[in-house]
Amino acid sequence: MKLKKLNKSTYIFTYDNIKEYSTNVFLIKKKNRVYVIDTFCGTKSMEPITNEIGDKEICVINTHFHWDHIFGNSAFKDAIIISHKKCRKILEESWDSQLKENERYVLGSAEKCIPNLTFKSEIMFEEDGIEIFYSPGHTEDSISIFDHESRILYVGDNLEKPIVYVENSDIDAYMSTLKKYIEYDADKIFAGHTLNLTTEDILDTINYLEALKRGDKLEFDTEHERKVHSDNVNMVFTKGEITNGKLKD
Repeated sequence: MKLKKLNKSTYIFTYDNIKEYSTNVFLIKKKNRVYVIDTFCGTKSMEPITNEIGDKEICVINTHFHWDHIFGNSAFKDAIIISHKKCRKILEESWDSQLKENERYVLGSAEKCIPNLTFKSEIMFEEDGIEIFYSPGHTEDSISIFDHESRILYVGDNLEKPIVYVENSDIDAYMSTLKKYIEYDADKIFAGHTLNLTTEDILDTINYLEALKRGDKLEFDTEHERKVHSDNVNMVFTKGEITNGKLKD
């Protein structure tokens, strides 16, 4: 795990335990409480974060239902855990199956611990300048966070380089989310698996999704990108369901 202190209130914890990609967990310290964005893969993985928090009230935010973002929730089982209402419903049904499929990645315990505060459109913590809003894209339950003080936008897995994973067939909703991101005019954009994104990256992703929706034949430099794009095509044109990282028709 690598820790980077970005400013007086923002910490980035980057984990390389999963071979295929790095995963970022974010800690935001505010006057009234601290915010933890996603919880990676188990209670032990969260120990560096719990050691950093101190005695302030904790708000955990699950950006979406995927296992590599929620398996550490039980490290904060007495805290507020926030998600979209769709995320809670999906986790009620899929936690056990996700754990069975991905147990080899768990560090410590991944006891079932689902969000206890959900919303439909947005939640605003005015006193801390933290805005949490519904942003369907990568998945139908995805949410994003904007820190108005630091002007940092946290987008979960809705952005990723070199290519996004599309696990929601509603491409129009995805593109609407990305266009909304641009309106925030953020100074920094961070994602679950990619740091230091830009408005240009948002525009590139919109262009990719438009081409995906049209069914354009696209060329890619790597086998990884070709594989992800193939899965994305299957999602959009067969409206299959991706569960635990595997496409099901």
